[in-house]
Amino acid sequence: MTIVNEIIEGLDTVAQTIENIKKIRQAVTEGKNYIETKHPDVKNDLGLLLNEFRKTMHGVAQASAVLTNFRFAISADTGSSELRAFNDYFIQHKSQADFLEDHLEDLRGHCSKIREHAQQIAGSATVSGFSGLFRMLGLNSPQRERELAEMLDRLAYEDFKDANSLQIMVNCLKLALTDVQNTLGDKGAMYPENVPKAAALLAEYAEKFETLEKSAGNAEDEIKKAITEFG
Repeated sequence: MTIVNEIIEGLDTVAQTIENIKKIRQAVTEGKNYIETKHPDVKNDLGLLLNEFRKTMHGVAQASAVLTNFRFAISADTGSSELRAFNDYFIQHKSQADFLEDHLEDLRGHCSKIREHAQQIAGSATVSGFSGLFRMLGLNSPQRERELAEMLDRLAYEDFKDANSLQIMVNCLKLALTDVQNTLGDKGAMYPENVPKAAALLAEYAEKFETLEKSAGNAEDEIKKAITEFG
């Protein structure tokens, strides 16, 4: 698998995780009034569960921003000064990627906490138990309850890609930066004439990462609003 394909596959995985989290948030929001009337005792745990998802969305948006904020304008005359400038920018953004990787535990929604809060509500950290959680929202759709339960299950256990979406995002970020750096040359060498090619590749990646940055940012905003509504 090429680096580009690996990055695209990873970003697709993260994009699907974002969509799944959005669907869970939507279901919780729809069931707010029902919960307040029928199951007010679970409001706190629902808020805590949503907050774990918010952490992951925030981390994904941060990781995406490292790439999308890396902009480089090139002049008609690409000389050594531009190569140095490009490399300086690269070092700066690579250090941001390294920082995110070093602080993944602070940024991610923790599977164990997701399981803990979901189990506190539903009584069982299984797909069947999670289905019960969504029944408590008054959705009145066994099929939807099951689908949402399966999504929650994949977010609650480390064996699933969904649960590791932030790690995947940071890996994609570092792969993309490395690919851009390698475009400047090989075997540790960098050449001024390769700056336009590297800048073009950077712009191509930035477009893909920007889509996820916006999606994750919107998801985080929606989750924060839902948490506030749950008090």
